[in-house]
Amino acid sequence: MDQTLTWWAHALLDGWQDRPGPRYARLAAAILDSVESGRLRPGTRLPAERVLAGALGVSRGTVVSCYDRLVDAGVLRRRQGAGTFVVGRPGWNRPPAENRAAALLLRRLAGADDIDLSLGVPEGTGHLPPVRLELAELDVRHQLEPAGLPGLREAVARHLSHRQGLPTEPSQVVITNGAQQALTLLAAALGRRHAAVVTGCPTYPGLSSAFGEAGVAVIGEADGPGGLEPQAVERAARAHGRPVLYLSPSGSNPAGRVMSLARRRGLLAAARAAGATVVEDLALADLHLGEEHPPPHLAVDDPEVVVVGSLSKLFWAGLRIGWVRAEEPLRSELVRLRAASDLASSSPSQAMATALLDGMTPEWLAGVRGALRVRRDHLVDVLAHRLPSWRIPHIPEAGLSLWVELPVRDADAFADRAASLGVAVAPGRVLCVCGGHGHFVRLSYAHPLTTLDLAVERLALAWEKHAADLAATPVA
Repeated sequence: MDQTLTWWAHALLDGWQDRPGPRYARLAAAILDSVESGRLRPGTRLPAERVLAGALGVSRGTVVSCYDRLVDAGVLRRRQGAGTFVVGRPGWNRPPAENRAAALLLRRLAGADDIDLSLGVPEGTGHLPPVRLELAELDVRHQLEPAGLPGLREAVARHLSHRQGLPTEPSQVVITNGAQQALTLLAAALGRRHAAVVTGCPTYPGLSSAFGEAGVAVIGEADGPGGLEPQAVERAARAHGRPVLYLSPSGSNPAGRVMSLARRRGLLAAARAAGATVVEDLALADLHLGEEHPPPHLAVDDPEVVVVGSLSKLFWAGLRIGWVRAEEPLRSELVRLRAASDLASSSPSQAMATALLDGMTPEWLAGVRGALRVRRDHLVDVLAHRLPSWRIPHIPEAGLSLWVELPVRDADAFADRAASLGVAVAPGRVLCVCGGHGHFVRLSYAHPLTTLDLAVERLALAWEKHAADLAATPVA
């Protein structure tokens, strides 16, 4: 081994075998680190594949695969008859195609995990307010309370009354395993006297599964500029009798719209005229991102409005705690159905939820909202720079995700391509019940800025490959 190879093997590539992944990926990651750190400068000639393979004790194919990927990324360049040379470190000053591949390769070869933008939930648990929870202090007398532990129902009532401006008594609250179970119980209770549920579209994907399983038709009406229009309720009533009206006026999923006071009152009037039962979903209401507080909830104007809520969006998706706020006799019916379903929610989960609600301060909530605003605006800016053909019809005023329109007929194939490159997105058809949003995707911005940057790099590369696939597809 000559002096150059000794330097290569020990100074630049030391520890390369301890990295994750196949051998070619470990070697490429080590070379990338040296380029990033400046130890390998632009113009440096690398050892020939066969020579480096012999020095490292690997096959020539391993080195060839390593070099191939770095060439594809624009980090290296081959010159016929001269050898392989360093081009430079990945950076925003590079041509777009090279930069996308280089940034993607850098992180993937370093063993980065896949990024999930398909779920609009908080990223991790590091943001949670500090709480003290001693399991030994749990009140074991209430382990099987179908309506929920008294302490949690009191905490939810305080939260709705003082933070949401919706006066609530603990006796109105039924604790559930997340908002999904809340909707499932409501579908079982309301499906006996309502044949259809009408909602704006796109909408929360769990709505169709909850009411569809109960035999209730789900009618999706494409949202207008201000959200669902009152005429949609009238059409549903003419076609199906008294409908259920499902609304998320203080933060729709996935678009993050906040409905005006006039539209809320118009929908309530239409619902009363149609004999509809109104279900108001407040899962995203705590995460309003505008400067002004949203209008009062529907249930403030009409006590018969049924309210659904959840802690999954505010605190942690793994904390499967939600609730229903309802008047009698519906509340008692929900408690009966809950007892027949699974008896009660986990006592430790309810205790944790109580502690989190009681430990949440205005400063903590303001910090969460501020961080989400920064992440939302950052993702909007980076998408505009890297994927200018994509369109965001509405900048979210609440919630955790963007609703993005792609210039294709169907986003399913693109979602598959993005998943193969390490980033998951929710294709529009998953959140659509009207058949008109198949060319959209939902992207969560509930991740750190560096993760969002990497995700967009992967999306840009996936889009480039998807566009090439479409161009190569014969026209029928």
